[in-house]
Amino acid sequence: MKITPLVLLVALSTSLVRSEDWPNFQGPTRKGISSETGLNLSGWDKNPPKQLWEKSLNEGWGAAAIAGDEVFLVDRDLGEKDRLICLSLEDGAEKWEFSFEYPGKLPFAGSRGVPLVEDDAVYFVSGFGQVFRVNRNSHEQDWMVSIQDEYGAEPPKWGWAQSVLVVGDVLIVPAMSKEAGLIGLNKKTGKEIWRTKELGDSHSTPVVMTLHGVEQLVFVASYNSQGKEEGTTISVDPESGEEIWRTDLYFNKIPIPFATKVTEELVFLTGGYGNGSCMTRITRDGDDWKVEKVFDLVQGTQVHPPFVIGEHIYLLANENDNHKGDKRKTGGLMCLNFDGETIWHTGDDPFMGRGNMILVDGHLLIQDGEVGYLRVVKPSPEGYNEIALYDTFGKKEEVDEQIAKQEGRSTIKVPDFKFWSPMALSNGRLIVRGQDRMICLDLR
Repeated sequence: MKITPLVLLVALSTSLVRSEDWPNFQGPTRKGISSETGLNLSGWDKNPPKQLWEKSLNEGWGAAAIAGDEVFLVDRDLGEKDRLICLSLEDGAEKWEFSFEYPGKLPFAGSRGVPLVEDDAVYFVSGFGQVFRVNRNSHEQDWMVSIQDEYGAEPPKWGWAQSVLVVGDVLIVPAMSKEAGLIGLNKKTGKEIWRTKELGDSHSTPVVMTLHGVEQLVFVASYNSQGKEEGTTISVDPESGEEIWRTDLYFNKIPIPFATKVTEELVFLTGGYGNGSCMTRITRDGDDWKVEKVFDLVQGTQVHPPFVIGEHIYLLANENDNHKGDKRKTGGLMCLNFDGETIWHTGDDPFMGRGNMILVDGHLLIQDGEVGYLRVVKPSPEGYNEIALYDTFGKKEEVDEQIAKQEGRSTIKVPDFKFWSPMALSNGRLIVRGQDRMICLDLR
């Protein structure tokens, strides 16, 4: 076929449009990084982001994926059923939904995870472990696999909070039963392709990274068997499930953030609950892989993964037990070098709790996990540099009032409204979620 300039232009345009989608957890690269530029990321005191629409939801944590002009999210009617909802990106109008009745209530009730959207289907896992492929044309399920029923799994502490992952034709999800750790399913049929041995429990999502030229699936889990606690980080071939390497060098009793690739041989493991972080070095000699510890770090990030920017790591340091009193001074946005040295951290000014971040046009866009403020921060080892702030959910007056009542106290208690869901950005539209509503902001 002869490629004319017009054909090339159309192909490039299509590619650009698709690359601007946010079709799954952590966006097109699964690293929380947007390729968009030229957005309104400063001067918000005079020109704040415009709210395009708002959608009322049941309480929950499920966040958005964006494909073209459609937004997908999972909501849960408490105690009754899960609903996959498709909205218009332009105005938030509901286009269609798929629902599945399953009675029950998990601790921290409500939806979890982020759907994964492809041209013909949407995939997601419910909090009770049903894995779905929903047809985008018929709006019905093509298949459903119940992890509880088919793998003898008990729901982990807060249910299945992961987002599904697709590599080629393999859909990957943690089973977390005695019969299987991770499972790889044929994304078109739901039939099992591979399974690993038992890995323990986890709320972490598997992540694909390339180390020493080898694409691999890395997953963080933990055991607690007869009072013995042990961490497991495993790497497998995403197509076959064959183990590449594993290590017990890092333990977290409730793993949530996924492993973060730092360099071709450095992998950063982190979490909350007083278990901190660990930098590991992965080396390869032919088919032999070796894992060693580089350093431990007292601080960790409880829910959302860190970012590697240049020669530094940026994370929201919160340990679950450092959210009150003077302990808050150990948290906030933190900048580390690859040797584990803390370059700076914001402590309690601002703390930002279990918030989440995305990286866009050289800036960290941070949703404060406690009060929902949206911050634009220019990452630099020179120090914290906040460019802009916006009170997305209108909480500032209430927050200021509560803080004012504590005047004179040595430590201030800040309310936590649980703005913990990850954001999504596509075509200049930023989608954020509070407990019971989703908001679309225009950053163009």
